[in-house]
Amino acid sequence: MSIQSVARGLVRLASETHRRPVSGLIIVDGRGRVAMAYQEYANQGWCFPKGGIDHTESSAEAAVREAREEIGLEVELLAVEPLSFTGRAFHDSLGFGSPRVARSIIHKPVCRYFGDRHEVTKGESPGDSISKGAYDLISRAWTMERGFKPSESEVLEVFDAAHSMMVTWLQSPTYHLAAFRSHVPHEMTGETDEAAWVNPLEIIERAGEGVMTLPRKMHGDVVKVAAMPDFMRLVQLASASAQCSDRPGIW
Repeated sequence: MSIQSVARGLVRLASETHRRPVSGLIIVDGRGRVAMAYQEYANQGWCFPKGGIDHTESSAEAAVREAREEIGLEVELLAVEPLSFTGRAFHDSLGFGSPRVARSIIHKPVCRYFGDRHEVTKGESPGDSISKGAYDLISRAWTMERGFKPSESEVLEVFDAAHSMMVTWLQSPTYHLAAFRSHVPHEMTGETDEAAWVNPLEIIERAGEGVMTLPRKMHGDVVKVAAMPDFMRLVQLASASAQCSDRPGIW
């Protein structure tokens, strides 16, 4: 049975919605402020740093990586149960967010980084891994067509042949609670227009406004997290073990 037959299995599955695991962080500094990224891309607005999980990493590992790449922070994850829920559905390629097909493009060469102008000097690094969502979908199609699970090399071979096919993804975010340790702006990869420390009470207030247009828009995940009864308790918990950033806040 050829790779093309497995690809045809993917086409049959394309009419369904497929889970795309995403990992993010609620990062708090010693002053009780929460780190947020402003991203005009896809009309996201103000959001917590987040991104797709690669098939070679855990949710926790992906979260720490995203903290560096999206918002330029070194963090320590706390031993607290992460927050998980269902996000939005969107239409994009099987290869969306996979390092295996990434190009080192700096989409946002300049970021307003916690009050300062920062020039981004590196883009997303290409690699051999693919998104966990793509890996799981290909594994499902392979098993459906061939009756047994594929090896990693077989999954990657199918991916290389079919990464441009369109898929309906359903974001499945998990947010880890994290304590701020240090600023590492040189680790950013050009995805963020602005990074800022924000008072959590302001997050709750703005999330409740329901503004859907930039620049005041809050990302849907932020709205969900800010509405949770434990949000302020989690912020206080993380703040107790975090370093204090010397950068100014906003709002």
